[in-house]
Amino acid sequence: MASPAASTSKQRDEYCCVPFCNGNARTNKELSFHHIPSEKKMLTRKQWIVAIRRDEGEFFKIGGNTVVCSKHFKKEDYRWTPNRKCLKPEAVPSVFDWKLNESSRKAPTSRQSLFKKMKVDDREDEDEMVVEDSVCEVHNSQSVDHENDMSCDSNIHADCLEKIEKLEHVVQQKDSELKDKTYELASLNQKLQMERFGVTRFSYDHEMIEFYTGFPTFDLFLIFYSAIKPTATRMKTVYYKSSEEPSNRGRPKSMDPIDELFMFLCRLRCGFLTEDLSVRFNIHASTDFKLLYPNTRVIIDCTEIFTERPSSLALASKTFSSYKSHNTWKGLVGISPHGAITFISALYSGCMSDIEITKHSGLIDLLEPGDQIMADKGFILNKLLKDTGVSIATPHFLCSDGQFTPSQIEDNQKIASLRIHVERHIKRAKEYRLLQYTVPLSLAGSVNQLWTVANLLTLFRRPLIKQKN
Repeated sequence: MASPAASTSKQRDEYCCVPFCNGNARTNKELSFHHIPSEKKMLTRKQWIVAIRRDEGEFFKIGGNTVVCSKHFKKEDYRWTPNRKCLKPEAVPSVFDWKLNESSRKAPTSRQSLFKKMKVDDREDEDEMVVEDSVCEVHNSQSVDHENDMSCDSNIHADCLEKIEKLEHVVQQKDSELKDKTYELASLNQKLQMERFGVTRFSYDHEMIEFYTGFPTFDLFLIFYSAIKPTATRMKTVYYKSSEEPSNRGRPKSMDPIDELFMFLCRLRCGFLTEDLSVRFNIHASTDFKLLYPNTRVIIDCTEIFTERPSSLALASKTFSSYKSHNTWKGLVGISPHGAITFISALYSGCMSDIEITKHSGLIDLLEPGDQIMADKGFILNKLLKDTGVSIATPHFLCSDGQFTPSQIEDNQKIASLRIHVERHIKRAKEYRLLQYTVPLSLAGSVNQLWTVANLLTLFRRPLIKQKN
């Protein structure tokens, strides 16, 4: 920073940068001039700039010749030496007469501008006449302007009132149209309720109500629904963990509870198949999945890909699958209830069990308490899922007497009919020829990427579970 010490008139072209100040080194030799502090002393520099009311910009740049004269400093801002006076490092200019300077720079009034346009004579009486005429002209001009302003305000007010009236009319018209559309929509909804396959459609036909539900009348059906409605409503948002503690986490169902009850009774009494129900009730086939297993988050299964036999005996032993009697890579995949792939594990050596792969794949860490996994019998995950709040649905094992109970047979059939979709996904992924045959060991470094891409590409195929329109 340039020292704020006084720079006497060695440079005779120095001018004070303070607005309205005429201090310069040529005509005011008694003044001293001080440079604005450099950026190294940024706080003091900003104080100077604020004090002199100048902001750096297009019309004001601080350079080596930007100075402030001593007229703007107090005596106590200086320290005296035997040879000269020096400005203290912390001093800030503070002596200004802004009011005087601003008043001297006022713009000329309208009357003064009129005087400038006149050629005034030296005589006193002519001056007075000119003044009187000028004042009269100004007064008349102001009166005309005032009348014009009043007329303009009146016209603007009238225009505003007219526009407000038009807008109010438009709002009333739109309100009327909205009421008509609301009534029309309500009528269409009522008509739709009567036409679509649901309990409302048969509310006046007791014979059909008895045929589909077993209740002799619609009124009796409503009485039964009213009794179970509080529980049915809570079932939409409340699920239970394995510890029987309620949790509010859950997905909203796509059907009204009364129609869910009607669909359940239709299946129970009439034995409708899943595809039939999806057509009748105009729902996705996976909706039936949610009704049977509402907590299921993912359906999983493992699959194996053949690979060449490594020359190393240790590696050959690790990659050998006793199930396939071949050296394989083994991976775990999971799909959502509506059929989309949601989990792809890395490939592991063929000797690992399904349980070990599930443990090391990280799938369990992605699930939340209250979720359920659906899998085949080989996934005995009870110990692995302990204290996680996650449950598993698998087919029942054969009882000691060598027979399944009727309820176990029904459960096994339901799980098999829903779990088949993950097997269909695996079949799609293996349709890529590279995965159909033995993968060479030269691809061992990139086989995981190839496996992942093959699974992800199935998302661009037709849905596994078709939407029923």
